[in-house]
Amino acid sequence: MRRLLPLFALAALSVPAAAQQATMDTVYERNSAVPFPTTITVPGATATQMLTGTGIRTKTFLKVKVYAFGLYVDPAGARTSLAPFKGKTAKDLEKDDAFYGRILDQDFAMSLRLVMTRDVGGEDMAEAFDGALRPRVQTAAAEMNMPGGEAALDTFRGYFSVDEMTRESEIVFSCDPDGTLRTSVKGNVQANISSPALCWALFDVYLGDEPISKDGKKRMAERFPAILGGM
Repeated sequence: MRRLLPLFALAALSVPAAAQQATMDTVYERNSAVPFPTTITVPGATATQMLTGTGIRTKTFLKVKVYAFGLYVDPAGARTSLAPFKGKTAKDLEKDDAFYGRILDQDFAMSLRLVMTRDVGGEDMAEAFDGALRPRVQTAAAEMNMPGGEAALDTFRGYFSVDEMTRESEIVFSCDPDGTLRTSVKGNVQANISSPALCWALFDVYLGDEPISKDGKKRMAERFPAILGGM
């Protein structure tokens, strides 16, 4: 990794941001204090989505914070698709494989918002996403009857042709139930990609059996009980 490795060497100099309290309109990711609005409207869409939880992406044994992330869902679609889980607590949901599997069925619109907590080269981000996504789109083609993911990933990778993802810059991924991926990078809306395989792979990175952050995956369940109307 061209830029990440020098940054990792500075980890000992990094001081965790102070925790901040959530407000009615904003939730602060607990390890970075990055603010996440409790609702968003994804670029290119009209419906409002609700925040379910936040997490932090770290790298290396030094736990260098790279970006904070939050999951947003279409509340009406989530209530329908996840009706069997209504009434369960966040603690119940965070250890329920069936719950995460149902989310990954992609029966409702959902989004991931990433906010950089340090400067990272655009090509480094592209390589990191490629490394996480390519094995997954290959699995989608071989085992899930979802072809075409690798070609879609090649297009997606090109969206990171920026010199640098600077601290506080934002990436938003959003997938519709039909597999349409909407992406914005540093506020620039990219062309939609039609790929159920790539949509599944993106969310599997955070919610699947081998997530990039186990703690982050659990925390994605925090606000689901309220969204589903049970707690």
